[in-house]
Parts: sequence; structure tokens; C-alpha cells
Amino acid sequence: MNDYVVIGSGIGGSTSALFLNKKYKTTLFEKEPYLGGCSSTFKRGKFFYNTGATTFAGYEEGKFMYDFLSEHKVDFKKKLLDSSLTVLYNDKKIKRLRDFSAFIEEINSAFYHPKNIEFYTLIMKINKRFFEINDYYYSNKNIFAKLKSLYSFKTLLGSFYPFIFEKADKFLKNYFGNISDEYLNYIDNQVLIVAQAKTPEVNFLTCALALGYQFVDNYYIYNGMGSIFESIEEKLDDVRKSEFIEKIERKQNDFIIHSNKSTLQTKNLVLNSSLFESASLFDDKEILDYINSYKKLDLGISAFMVYMKIDTKQKLDHHYQIILDKKLKNTISNSLFVSIGASDDEKMAGSITISTHTLNQYWYENKKEKKQELMDIIKNIVCLYLNIKEEEILKCFAATPFTFKRFINRTSLGGIAVKYNNYVFKIPSNDTVIKGLYNVGDTTFAAQGWPGVMMGVRNLQRLICDI
Repeated sequence: MNDYVVIGSGIGGSTSALFLNKKYKTTLFEKEPYLGGCSSTFKRGKFFYNTGATTFAGYEEGKFMYDFLSEHKVDFKKKLLDSSLTVLYNDKKIKRLRDFSAFIEEINSAFYHPKNIEFYTLIMKINKRFFEINDYYYSNKNIFAKLKSLYSFKTLLGSFYPFIFEKADKFLKNYFGNISDEYLNYIDNQVLIVAQAKTPEVNFLTCALALGYQFVDNYYIYNGMGSIFESIEEKLDDVRKSEFIEKIERKQNDFIIHSNKSTLQTKNLVLNSSLFESASLFDDKEILDYINSYKKLDLGISAFMVYMKIDTKQKLDHHYQIILDKKLKNTISNSLFVSIGASDDEKMAGSITISTHTLNQYWYENKKEKKQELMDIIKNIVCLYLNIKEEEILKCFAATPFTFKRFINRTSLGGIAVKYNNYVFKIPSNDTVIKGLYNVGDTTFAAQGWPGVMMGVRNLQRLICDI
């Protein structure tokens, strides 16, 4: 019998298996032939592409993600970036630079305001303080554990009290006084990348953390994001790839995992699949009631992806955001996030991953026609803004939410939107009211992306290992 089974090898699943494997008999299941989930690297034809998440931010000594990966000797080739993102907005080009003075020049040239220096100094201070605080955890196994863990947030609450309870759009208008709609739209789209929502829907603390990620270390990862997971896999004792979980039975204090290839009994279970879509694995009423109690948080937000392979001699940045005047058809966003493989990266050179926000409901009907239409629109926009010629495109294809369902078994992508009314005590913890059942990933505490999911891993580590 296993001590732990981890289902799903995304950021949260792979790193949870890593720390559990040091102390417990642990098995990691993954449906695909490679690890990584939304953060994986896959091959189609002759070329490799990053599936989704291509931002690797917050990898700094003294921060949990750096310390965790270093402790477990996860090694991968990387390059520190001076700019986390180049924003293209009408005739403006804004590099979100790590160097504060250089960025102030950038933002003032695009959206001059006498309070810009003061505002982004505040953003830096909030981010620095936020990542210094390390004394909280979040448990949901019973009401007493929940109340006790919420008390642990007292330092965080005391440090950011004014910002937690004020909506970001209201704060910005009060702070800047006169701020242009164009500048607000720029800020909105930076927040959307991190929070899956815009300033009218989030508190100012969330807004500040989203605007501040450029001031932490951002890296380009060579050989695709999947190279991180390849390093993790080498350190695990039992990884079962290409195994799809068909059913999970709860037997008294244990769980029986049925895959398409094997059956395994375990004392504890960590789900790295989307919480909302995990319900299909269970018949147990108590587990289903628990999962369904959070169903209202599933807004059906997902991503539409376009993948390209180009052969060009022009020098391109690694990350772009293209902000448009209006939302694209069958999306909920007026921006595109574009990631490009480095020219000196033999495996990923010329590989492009493009994403925009959409809703699952847009893709229930006429998927093929809608997919082709939106792919062509996005391809043309990216080629126009980045000056890519048609003859330089070697390959172009797209993915809808239901493409992701087929490959990584989830349609909702990007996690729970970090909205103003989604206070910590309303979102799922990494433990549950079910003994031995745990969750990790972007649909549980704390958030999406590498920094957000790794905060959840740290929380899970504290809950399981009491550290």
C-alpha cells in the first residue's frame, strides 16, 4: 500500500510528489507521456512547443520557490531577463523592465503621470513585504482548524489592511486623480495576466502584486518549460506516465485508484487535477458534496491557444502582450500573451505560444469553424505586430478548452479568478474535510502560475509534514 498517490503532474503535483517522495512511499500518475500539465512542453511533428504557462517569475534566493527547487536539486538551464514583458498597445511599446529607473522612463514615455514614481515605488514596497511574510497557513479540515489558520494571517492582514478591502479601480482613481482610460486599460491587462480578472473585480493588493512581478527575477527556461519537470522526474521513485485515472474508490480510511493500466491502494491522495473536474472520478457522496460546495467558484474561464513555428532572422523578445481596442470574437479579452523561444535555444528557437482568455461555453457548438476563424485572426494580429512574414511560418495550429480536456483532462484553465469577493476563507484549502484527501494547483489555495501554485505547495507541506 502507498502512503501517497498524486494525480496530475502540473506544477503543484510534480513538486508535491517531490517533497512527499523523500519521506513517504509515493506514486505520481500522469495521463500524458510527459510531466507538466499546463506548464509542459510537447512535440508535434518535428517541433516542440510550450503548452501554456511560460512565465517563470520569483525564482530568487530567500523565496520559497528558489529554496524548494534548490533543496531538491532541481536543475535546469535558464537565463535572467531584464524585461519580463514587452507590451504593444496601439503605437506604444512598453518594456516591463526589472530595473526600476529604466522602467519609470518606459512608463512615463507611454503614460506620463507626475505620480508614476511614487506609485511604482509603492508597488515595489508591497511586493517586497508580501514575500517577506512567511508565518501563515490555511487549513480547511474542520471549523477549528480553519479559524486557527485564518488567525495566522494576522501579519499579512496588518501589513496590507487598507489594500485588501479596497477595490483596485477605486484606489487607482483616487490615487492618480486624473488617469487616462488608455492607462487604465494598460493596467487592467497587466492584472488580467496574473489574476484572471481586471481592476474593477480585484482588490488593490492583488493589483499591486500583479503589477510588481516584473520587479522580481524573471527567467527564460531553455529547452522548454518541460525541462524543469524532466529534472523533477529524475528524483521520483514511481512515476506512471500515460496512465489515465478512470475511478477512485474510498474504502474506510483508504483510497483505491483505478487507472487504465493498474489498480493501487493508498492511505492518502493528492489531487492536482482541476478541483471542479475531479468530481467525475468519485462516487462517494461526502467527497462529491465537498467538491460541489465550491462549484460556484468555477466561472468556466479558460484559454484559447495558438501555436506557431517560425524561421526568422529578426531578433524578438521572449514575452509580448498585445493590447487591442476591443475583445476578440469568442473571447473575454482584448489582449494576447505571446511567448517566443530564444534564437540560441536549439530545441525551442522560433517556437511561439499565444494565449487569450475565453469561456468554455463559447466552444460547445461549431468548434471547428470557430477554432479556424479565431486562429486566423490571432495569427494575423501577431504577424502584423511582430512583423512576421507568411513565408516565415512553418507551422500554425490552435487549441480550444476542449483540446485541453482531451490531453490534460481539464477545460477550465488559469484557476480561480482572484476576485475582490473571493476572500481566503472562501476558496478551497490544500487539505479537505475528507481524511487523507488533499488538493494542490490553481483551483485551490493560493493562486495560479509558478509563484501562486508554489505557495500552495508550501502550505500543503506544512499541513502534511508540520513544518
